[in-house]
Amino acid sequence: MRCDQARELITAHLDNELGADERSAIETHLNTCEHCRRARAAESRLKQQIKAAQREVVAPAALRHEIEIAVASSRAAVAAEKTHGFSAWLDFRSWRPVFAAALLLLSIGVFFYTRSAQHELATATINSHRELLSGKTALVRYDDPNRLRQELSRAVGGRFAPIALDFSMMKLYPVSGFVQKIGDREVLVTVYRGSGPAITCFTFLGSESDAPRSAERFYDADMKLNFYSFSQDGINGVMHREGEVICILVSTMAPADILALLRGKSAHA
Repeated sequence: MRCDQARELITAHLDNELGADERSAIETHLNTCEHCRRARAAESRLKQQIKAAQREVVAPAALRHEIEIAVASSRAAVAAEKTHGFSAWLDFRSWRPVFAAALLLLSIGVFFYTRSAQHELATATINSHRELLSGKTALVRYDDPNRLRQELSRAVGGRFAPIALDFSMMKLYPVSGFVQKIGDREVLVTVYRGSGPAITCFTFLGSESDAPRSAERFYDADMKLNFYSFSQDGINGVMHREGEVICILVSTMAPADILALLRGKSAHA
């Protein structure tokens, strides 16, 4: 077996997809060719990196579509460069290394996409609270907190509802709310106002991975919950998860005071 023939079989050999004859032939070649052994080792490392990356991230549909287009283009480029004729291009194994490399690029792209989405989410909640404080956001007032909660849940098809919090000890009450689009998320925004610093509660479906990477984490052993604190220009946010729902409270209050409200000094409905 020649080196060029072995190179086309390396990926299939790693995936245990070769017949007995091909497997025997390439293993015999690898026993005598150090150059191809190094190529096999590099291919094995690439596959491990891809698997590790895929466990960490899930590709957004739009990004996956772009990668699929790129893979299709790569296949066409491989076909144009092949010197073994059209039949060699039709062999799936001839473009598998290109596909593997594209998957690695996909995983790297999704990693940075996810980190960017986390930053966008945190920044958007703080910016939204800042606009509420400045009066730039027009609000429809509700006198009945239960009706407000029902209206917000109905706006997202009943898939989830805002977490109900009782801040009456701070003389803060839910007075308004709306649905905000942040990236591809529908976020329920509840505005608490009264005699103390205003608080805005952002509720959405997500996981703790939505916390900003730079956030400080606090674990409450009694509540068995993680809390994540982040700040920007004097406005503070504290995030926690309840089931499949994420709640971010944003206020000019100190993070410790927001945490105190959530860690037993507020009553969840």
